[in-house]
Amino acid sequence: MNLNNHEKKKIRFPLYVVKRMDLVAWKYWLLRVGSILLAFLAAGIICTILRPGTFGLFYTELIRGCFDFSDISSIMDLFIKFSVLLVIAIALTPAFKMKFWNIGAEGQILIGAMAAAGVAYFSKGMPNILILILAAIAGTIAGVVWSVIPGIFKAFFNTNETLFTLMLNYVAMIASTLAISVWIKSGSQSFGILKQGVFPDIFDNSGTLVIPFALVIFTLMFLYIKKSKEGYELTVVGESLDTARYIGINVRFTIIRTMILCGAICGFLGFMIVCGVHQTFNSTIVEGKGFTGVLIAWLGHFEPLEIALYSFVAAIMEQGTSIASTTVGMSAYSSEFSAICTGVFFFIVIAFEFFSRYKVKVHHKQKEEVANI
Repeated sequence: MNLNNHEKKKIRFPLYVVKRMDLVAWKYWLLRVGSILLAFLAAGIICTILRPGTFGLFYTELIRGCFDFSDISSIMDLFIKFSVLLVIAIALTPAFKMKFWNIGAEGQILIGAMAAAGVAYFSKGMPNILILILAAIAGTIAGVVWSVIPGIFKAFFNTNETLFTLMLNYVAMIASTLAISVWIKSGSQSFGILKQGVFPDIFDNSGTLVIPFALVIFTLMFLYIKKSKEGYELTVVGESLDTARYIGINVRFTIIRTMILCGAICGFLGFMIVCGVHQTFNSTIVEGKGFTGVLIAWLGHFEPLEIALYSFVAAIMEQGTSIASTTVGMSAYSSEFSAICTGVFFFIVIAFEFFSRYKVKVHHKQKEEVANI
């Protein structure tokens, strides 16, 4: 019996995405380098639109702002920015490798910074070295607590870690704002420059000690991820929970242990930002670098060496565009211009990353036969 006498039409979107299987390594890296160069080109174009005739000057000042070897302080600033981004991205990597999407680095650093700032601000009459030790301990513990909470909920109740860690970022911002309001009676919403519990100036920059800290953390995390049994367990847990349990890996313990490690690094970094890099505290002191670290870790495919590359390029973009914008006459909003250029940089690099892994194809129109029964 004929149940349908009209032609059946199947509605399909004209484009579809398939994974690339034939992209060789050198072409892949050529695309990545090309995306970085295109991002810097876009920054110059943006600068020229805002300040016509400054295209060449922009790049001259960008290079000078990052690699002026006659000014050691600018070199130190670049490597401090690079070190902060590297530490954040490498701290997130173990969680990401086991597919625990920890988006909470911003809050973990901020809460560690708040704890360290509280110790440094109220520990009056104590030797500076002792204040620094107590501030480091307080910052590390605070970071661990803020990180392990979503880890415990994920391990025992299978909550959504992305939403949980993201939510805690905003809770940390509110908590830091409230703490400053209670601690600082003037209502300035900032501590001002700390008079105690601060790092000594090295190369005219109190944040220089972040650089060796980043080197140590990077080395240890490289060995942890690549060479240790615990690093292998991260990969197994990320690939398959059933396989991990079958070969005897305690999945719950692995999740909690990893989040403790991440929180400890982020919390200690918060201490270094407060007592070294800025020597003050406010609710925006992390400056969104926790979210930037997430992007860098993802772009680096959770591989330490690739993460280091993208951290360095992002630091050049951030510092170079900020200094160049001041030189070309945009000093009033140099930070905003730098943020725009950094955002464009990540947009372009992520887009190229997508098209290096996938390709878009077009559906060919085909006539379907009428089904008769």
